[in-house]
Amino acid sequence: MSAGMALAVSGDREWIIRNAKGRKFVYESAEEAFEELHEYGEGAVVLTRLVYRGMFRTKPVTDW
Repeated sequence: MSAGMALAVSGDREWIIRNAKGRKFVYESAEEAFEELHEYGEGAVVLTRLVYRGMFRTKPVTDW
């Protein structure tokens, strides 16, 4: 990996809402996810995981 590419990769959190049917919707922050949670109905939950974001790719470090 080149030095330029190393600078472009950063650790971050990814937030999702998973509805009762298992469908997932990705959000950039906890605030956004919790604001939208009520729109997905009963059984919907907010989950998070650690990811590394590069220029063209997001790689999960941990699972939901």
